[in-house]
Amino acid sequence: MFNMKKVALYIFLSLALYIEANPNVYDETVDKVVLIYSEENMGSGVLISERGYVLTNWHVVKDRKEFYVLTLAEGGFDENKRKAEIIKFNEASDLALLKLKTIPQNLKPLKISKVIPRVGDSVHAVGHPHGEMWSYSKGYISAHREGYTWKNEEVDFQGDVYQMQTPINPGNSGGPLVNDHGNLIGLNTFISTQGQGLTYAITVEEIIKFLNE
Repeated sequence: MFNMKKVALYIFLSLALYIEANPNVYDETVDKVVLIYSEENMGSGVLISERGYVLTNWHVVKDRKEFYVLTLAEGGFDENKRKAEIIKFNEASDLALLKLKTIPQNLKPLKISKVIPRVGDSVHAVGHPHGEMWSYSKGYISAHREGYTWKNEEVDFQGDVYQMQTPINPGNSGGPLVNDHGNLIGLNTFISTQGQGLTYAITVEEIIKFLNE
């Protein structure tokens, strides 16, 4: 028998899920992502405060005598090329906090999620893989790995990470991993050289712990 109440409930739930999902994740994220570059390398970062604080990986700025941060704000290249200072870092967890010396007008930072993503959740990455600036990719969480260890340039790191099926490459390091609502849930950090399609991001729990240290 045709049940109108069940149909109405199905339509309501479908609309609720549609409204909660955000099809414009890239558009709402891209201007919160920065390019961090020096003579030696380039990486990504994410604006997390209206006061010009930028979160990135420590290995992106480690041992760099001079580096610049390129923002996507009003104006041309010269107006968006900014200097920044390192406020603090945690070498073990590969996290660093920078502060821009000049702040873009009407800066809208990326919000840090209070919800921990689950295995299977869709996730989105924006960064600069191999210098292809402000590139977008999408995937999903494959696993949570607690106390994971990895190495970059002979330096050992350890922390909680998400294993993902989200394409990232050198240049994505330090860029944001966001959920369907456009909120920060991790920091894209490294890829496995021993397998295909194995990528990793530092978890939002590690980020919050670092910011509160």
